[in-house]
Amino acid sequence: MITEPQQTGGVRAGRRWARRRHAKVVSYALIAMVVISTVAGCTSTSGYRSDQVEEPRCEDLLAAAVQFERAGAGDIDSVLEALTDSCSDEYEIAVGYISNSTDSEFQIESCQELIDYGVRQESVELLAQDGTCRSDAPEIQEASLWPEGGLGWDQAAAHAGTVQRVCGPLASARSTEDGTFLNVGRDYPSADRFTFIFWDIFLDPIESGATVCGSGDIYLYEGVAQMEMWDPTALEIWR
Repeated sequence: MITEPQQTGGVRAGRRWARRRHAKVVSYALIAMVVISTVAGCTSTSGYRSDQVEEPRCEDLLAAAVQFERAGAGDIDSVLEALTDSCSDEYEIAVGYISNSTDSEFQIESCQELIDYGVRQESVELLAQDGTCRSDAPEIQEASLWPEGGLGWDQAAAHAGTVQRVCGPLASARSTEDGTFLNVGRDYPSADRFTFIFWDIFLDPIESGATVCGSGDIYLYEGVAQMEMWDPTALEIWR
């Protein structure tokens, strides 16, 4: 036979479970309201009902975390906690950004060094937007500085999907069983480099530092601007 104290304890336990569930719903509701206000610029909550709120999208939570960090205000801890539940990628991006956005004597100022140390590319791009890290790429050279004009290697990524004549200083020439890869401007594995690819073609040695130019379609592969070439004689080498 169930005694009265046991019945009361069960009721209390049920109420505690209900309160915890309600608190989590309210927590998601508050985060959702913050995300809507931060990302969309909305402040009105007219007609709002907490039991109808869905969990915020991962990209919206990331945007809120970045905005809170930049503003130096807001409940960023709650947003990060929400990211840990089911947004592992966005959580890593947020942590990489936040942990490197604060000034300290050990701060790394080079964007490329941050990437080399394992900081996510997306985090570094956010830091670069803030001016927290700097690019090590040389300044963009005008087309008139290249032999017979042309697009600078460090401008190529912005022209992906177009046909251009691209020029730049050869950083390295690498041959594999697939062909020859000419890294221009910066060497592999820098994501800022430009690469001419000659599939199943092996070129004669080219001295490092020589200016090379080629014409063709520019495309991006894992963020790297590239151009495929099939005729070795089409490669211009200026010494």
